Amino acid sequence: RLAVIGWAWCQASALAPPAGSHPLWSMSAEIRHGDPGAVTGHISLAPDDSVVAALRLLCYGLAFFLAFQWGRDERRARRTLQALVLAGAVYAVYGLAAHWGGSDKLFWFENSRYHTVVHSTFVNRNHFATYAGMVLLCSLALFYDTLQRHHAPAARMPAGRVPKGARVTTAGDRLEQFALLAWKPLLLVLLLTTALVLTASRGGFFSTFAGGAVLLVALSARRRLRSARSLAFIVLAAGMAAVAFWLTSEMLLDRLDRGGLEDNLRFAAYGLVTESSRDNPLLGFGYGTFADSFRLYRSDAITGYLDRAHNTYLENLFELGWPAALALFATVGAAFLVCLRGLRRRGKDWFYPATGLAVTVLVAIHAWFDFSLQMPAVAMTYAVIMGVACAQSYSSVDRHER
Repeated sequence: RLAVIGWAWCQASALAPPAGSHPLWSMSAEIRHGDPGAVTGHISLAPDDSVVAALRLLCYGLAFFLAFQWGRDERRARRTLQALVLAGAVYAVYGLAAHWGGSDKLFWFENSRYHTVVHSTFVNRNHFATYAGMVLLCSLALFYDTLQRHHAPAARMPAGRVPKGARVTTAGDRLEQFALLAWKPLLLVLLLTTALVLTASRGGFFSTFAGGAVLLVALSARRRLRSARSLAFIVLAAGMAAVAFWLTSEMLLDRLDRGGLEDNLRFAAYGLVTESSRDNPLLGFGYGTFADSFRLYRSDAITGYLDRAHNTYLENLFELGWPAALALFATVGAAFLVCLRGLRRRGKDWFYPATGLAVTVLVAIHAWFDFSLQMPAVAMTYAVIMGVACAQSYSSVDRHER
């Protein structure tokens, strides 16, 4: 990541040789002064934007580092995920209240279409869908671990309600104990799923579904799904999600019926971005400069203002060039592999790396169709989750040695 940040700074600096500078700089000098050396050349077409983008990436890296250090202790790691879930629930409540209340304002900013879909404090519904999906996966993982930590949750009543020395054996008592344990997590699942579906974000919904499937596969890989508690977790979580989907999916199904999963405008942009990247595959056009650089290549097939490629991978290749972009992708891939290793080797608390795998799949899939991961709120949340997940991917012995 530091290498990518360093390269972005080089793109914005005036240290690039004339042969590496974008031709528009020399053309600008000739037009203004008739002297090719009158204007300093840069690889980036918008150096200030490249600096800002590099600083943002540095902030995400620092958030990951701090979460990694903080999350070495399991109790603090748990509190971190719980805090993220609580914050996500607050955002979901605000978004649902604005949607069902018919509000036409985002705080004090007026938006006549704000109440048509749920996007909480996020300007774009797709960004909120990614955020809500990550928080939903965290809540599912915490719910599962809570059931596992209560070794006999259906066999005991809370302290003070059972006479001393008495044993609880009736099915009614077991059901009551399980309800006391599960109602809060299930309410969070219902709330977050409802908010997610009401975003009517096709990519957000299906990427979250894929992340949830990975989470269940990770749980199955540890051979814990045979227990009654695990089966109860799957049935109840899936049931709550199904109820929320059935009650609130009208807008999402309507979008799928009208447009399916295709978007001709986006696919046209993908083709142009891929083609234009070949003009400078090694150096790129400058990190964070897509809005300015892509204007040189847009055609009549692209209508409206396109300041993002709606594909994070293509946009990074366009801006950074292939070597730096692949290094950036490798950073995320390395974190994914650390979580995969932790899932296989941890004897306990392995649900943390499982969560890291699930949220990575979510953002990786959605990044093919949108740019949610380029939004600071989403990227920062992902960095914190992965920091905790990677920290808990090492056993206590490994962490002591490190």
